[in-house]
Amino acid sequence: MSNLWFEQQEQMTERQVKALSEADARAQNICGQDLGRWHVAFEAETRPGRGQDLTAWATDGEYMATQYLDVYGNGPLVVSSIELMHNDADEEHFDEDGNCEHE
Repeated sequence: MSNLWFEQQEQMTERQVKALSEADARAQNICGQDLGRWHVAFEAETRPGRGQDLTAWATDGEYMATQYLDVYGNGPLVVSSIELMHNDADEEHFDEDGNCEHE
């Protein structure tokens, strides 16, 4: 899968790699664009030698996809639209005292 780091693929089961590849295609179809690189966080192994459950996410600043997977490649894909609330680089976002002006 092109959007995963090689080292992360090494830690994943074959079923997880397949499921995350499918999730990438589904997220791209839902959003109408590529969300970029998937980042993966692994849970502790509950049964040594069988793999680890994981949470993977990809975002492009407009959309975010999160995929939860057990060692068998099962789990929900969640796709969200992002509403920007704060950006330190946006000077118009702050009042004259440097405080954030949220609406």
